[in-house]
Amino acid sequence: MDAESAIGSSVPARRNATPSFTQGSGIGQGLAANLPTPLADKVRDLPVAYRELAKSYRTAKDTRTGKTLKRRNIRLHTTLAASLRRQLVHDKRLLTIRDLVPSYYVDAALTFMRNLPTPQFIEAADQFRDRLVGGDAGFEAPNHYSITKENDDWLEDMKDELMLAGTKGLHGHMINAIVEAFLAQLNQERPAED
Repeated sequence: MDAESAIGSSVPARRNATPSFTQGSGIGQGLAANLPTPLADKVRDLPVAYRELAKSYRTAKDTRTGKTLKRRNIRLHTTLAASLRRQLVHDKRLLTIRDLVPSYYVDAALTFMRNLPTPQFIEAADQFRDRLVGGDAGFEAPNHYSITKENDDWLEDMKDELMLAGTKGLHGHMINAIVEAFLAQLNQERPAED
């Protein structure tokens, strides 16, 4: 299953509360990164979302490219942050990569989804926000996540796009919706445990 149909059909079908990102978005483009052989072997038979996670991990570990990661202050909703931690522990065991950190997931999610059109981000952010209205759980304290410069620049551009669209207060909800959909994709696609 390709990334476009996976996000467009599998994620919303898995759970109605997950933001809907539709087909034809261009997500997951350019996933054939040159991964070192041991890492490529770990994700070879896994779905496309895992390959994006491996790319993020590789970028963070690569000291020869001159790429520097940007530290960005992001607040994840408490339930989403807990889901991220559970996914991370699962993937540490599945991939036998002991030094996975939440930043790799946030960066991979942004890379995986950022080619969608702005209206889809607005819709997903609205849905995420509406699910929280009147709820007891809130957002965790802001945390710094290391992401690529491209993703940091894209997030800055999205602030302007959201402003031009006449929305208010959706930027943080948009990031949460993106991370939530990426985790749902990993969860949807991951192999069954023995």
